Amino acid sequence: MHRFIPEVGAPKAALDPEQAAAVKRWARAALGLADDTVVTVSEIPCVDAGCPLVETMVTVFEATRTRCWAFTRPRAAVTQMMVRQTLATPPRSEKPGNIPPRSSASDGHS
Repeated sequence: MHRFIPEVGAPKAALDPEQAAAVKRWARAALGLADDTVVTVSEIPCVDAGCPLVETMVTVFEATRTRCWAFTRPRAAVTQMMVRQTLATPPRSEKPGNIPPRSSASDGHS
């Protein structure tokens, strides 16, 4: 299962930062998000039994909620098809957003 982790001295292409940008674009397209919606792509270590050494997390921060999906592989191994399939399923976690909705009565703008 851990064969997806780049070896020490692996070519830079395996860790290409453009891959993160591509995953963000694919997520935006799959979810129909606006360009100003914040999408993050991060690799995190997983220490749980049976878990791969590295997971890729895609998190979408919206005004009303935050959603997160996990891929059981490094970012370099995530494909467009995986993003479309995974983001079509319920998120791993979903929390209410931290930004309260604007109310014209309370913000002083008319």
